[in-house]
Amino acid sequence: MNLRRKTAVTISALAMTIGGGVLAAPPAAADEPCASDKLCLYRSTLYRTMEFSTGSVSNCWWLWQYNLSGPPWSGIVSYRNNLSVKATLWDYNGDADWPAAPQATINSGGNSSNTSGGNPAFADSAAVCTGNAKPWNIL
Repeated sequence: MNLRRKTAVTISALAMTIGGGVLAAPPAAADEPCASDKLCLYRSTLYRTMEFSTGSVSNCWWLWQYNLSGPPWSGIVSYRNNLSVKATLWDYNGDADWPAAPQATINSGGNSSNTSGGNPAFADSAAVCTGNAKPWNIL
């Protein structure tokens, strides 16, 4: 094989190697695991961008403190409830009166990789409570 041919073959192999690396699909973003005894709330689909995790079975939290409520956030976009109790989503109308009923319930063992297009409570809720806790205790 002459020198020109060797050079051409080497350049072709190098181009295919570089091109193949550029054209290869990027690896999918891995979901963030949720421990077996936690409630995990995510700001993105497919269990990515975990913003909130708790192992408490009777407490309430403001979702805005975890980038899960109000502009510019889209709310809870995916979730896993590995607690032994339900989690309840509540709305808040700006005064001391909470609604009589919760906006949504995440059952023990419940999960969703994409809440968009479903119950609007996942986008609009102000607080999450675990177990039988009520949100008026966090005012």
